[in-house]
Amino acid sequence: MYEISARHFTRYYEILSVLIRHGLGYMLFSGNLRPMQEENLALVGVHLRNACAELGPAFVKVGQLASTRSDLLPQPIVQELAKLQDRVHPLFFEVVRRVVEESLKSRLESAYHEFDPVPLAAASIGQVHQAVLHNGERVAVKVQRPHLRETVQTDLEIFQIFVDQIEQRTQWGKRYPLRMLLEEFSNTIKGELDFVNEGRNAEKLSKVSINNPHILIPKIYWELTQPSVLTMEYISGIPLHHIIGSQEAAYDVHRIADRLSKALLQQILLVGCFHGDPHPGNILILPGEKIALLDFGITGHLTRTMRGQILSLMSALIRGNNALILETISQMGIVSEQADKLAFQTDISALRHKHLKGPSRKLAMGESIQDFFNIIFRHGIHIPSEFILVGKSLITLEGILNELDPNISLVEQAKPFSRRFIWGKFDLLNLWERIWGTR
Repeated sequence: MYEISARHFTRYYEILSVLIRHGLGYMLFSGNLRPMQEENLALVGVHLRNACAELGPAFVKVGQLASTRSDLLPQPIVQELAKLQDRVHPLFFEVVRRVVEESLKSRLESAYHEFDPVPLAAASIGQVHQAVLHNGERVAVKVQRPHLRETVQTDLEIFQIFVDQIEQRTQWGKRYPLRMLLEEFSNTIKGELDFVNEGRNAEKLSKVSINNPHILIPKIYWELTQPSVLTMEYISGIPLHHIIGSQEAAYDVHRIADRLSKALLQQILLVGCFHGDPHPGNILILPGEKIALLDFGITGHLTRTMRGQILSLMSALIRGNNALILETISQMGIVSEQADKLAFQTDISALRHKHLKGPSRKLAMGESIQDFFNIIFRHGIHIPSEFILVGKSLITLEGILNELDPNISLVEQAKPFSRRFIWGKFDLLNLWERIWGTR
């Protein structure tokens, strides 16, 4: 249990005053928080969102991550936290120069032939500049905000103090797995703050995409990469969000939707290494409807067993096998002894009736995943964050498909990969791996 040290003291009371000013102090100290109506939960979500935005990068990131855990948090709060944006002022160029030179232990002019002082984009973790290497290659350089690791570490330790207090003093703190969530969020944020880790994620996805000529992953320049500086290939393209809703017919949106969905489904179902944040701002479209993926701070990793569980769950939902659904959920996560299994199966039947009345090609996968997470939350079932990240990625992907080409069904797109996964379980290489335990 953390105590308030001199290092934490000022920041602790700064955070506390912001929470109280936004009317959230009772969440820390109320011993018996009454169940709230949905409109009251939505208001709490608004105050939480505003407080996170005011308190800086660590709180913005925790809020954004919390918005992905609709299996554990009330939906009205999740919806508000999902609106959190990285609205920050760009760093002065003198600061950027200092971070680059201290990280690379080299003068900026020695590392790069040219370096544009005006950033291409700025966010809470860092900003991206265009540069040119001495051999003439164009690169994008991601530079982390100075002292961010120390600031985030302090805030995460203060989060732990708050979690300890909430668990001791409140009933709702005993109900929600706050300690587990904080550990999960801390690991994710620390991973995003290590640009070497992001570079490794990019390389993994590049290797699994090497046989797909339609998908581009930027090359990493390791000699110019450190935990606070990431140098990667510069890819020129049109951000997908500029194409969505555009009246221009310069691109074949059906082809974009088809290629993007197949690429991400392959990553999830066949490879087990997937882009965890495929929103339109992280996707560039190049001539010929080629697709470049950017920003690999959040990347999901699934074992073969986990991929099999996802497919088993999808199959059981479509076939209406409630017993298999419960069995698979038990394998995937933690079902408490107090869980009402009959009530859970009743809710699953209602979900199937709502979403599976027509042909599978009409199934709204994103909405059904969201409803499924709501049922899990209601019954106190905890599943690993990797499965939640899969759900979030699929929800985001289906939203993009609906904008580009509503006739493309994510369920239908997934079927060939499901069959390939099943047949892949029986090939000689996988048999060897299972016998000798190499996977």
